[in-house]
Amino acid sequence: MNNSNPYFKELGDIHVEIQALFDGSADHGALERIMARFAPQFTLVMPSGLALDHASLRATFAKLNGARPGSQITIRDMEIVSEYPSGAVVKYREYQRDSAGNANVRRSTAVMDLDAHGKVTWRHLQETFCME
Repeated sequence: MNNSNPYFKELGDIHVEIQALFDGSADHGALERIMARFAPQFTLVMPSGLALDHASLRATFAKLNGARPGSQITIRDMEIVSEYPSGAVVKYREYQRDSAGNANVRRSTAVMDLDAHGKVTWRHLQETFCME
């Protein structure tokens, strides 16, 4: 991973926090820290086609808090699709597995904003299940 790239760094950082939330090892402030990474107008199109807004994403993360013991999330194949002064479109592959044997792979495309201080915020995310 190229840690000098703010988008790739954000991909790694947020997925570490989400993994801890899913497996139940996250501290009490984790949900707030995770949600602060998403713009108020954030949208997510899940692999099922279901569309979530910021509030729906919060409810989903709250429901999944501790619900996937042994959760592991690995991010690979990160690539900048387009970069511009105020953000970028990034694609990557996400591998999820838990101790119950549930596993999936997703190809994801994210639209990310970058503010003048270098803070990355998620604007939109599209996820699609795929074969490895």
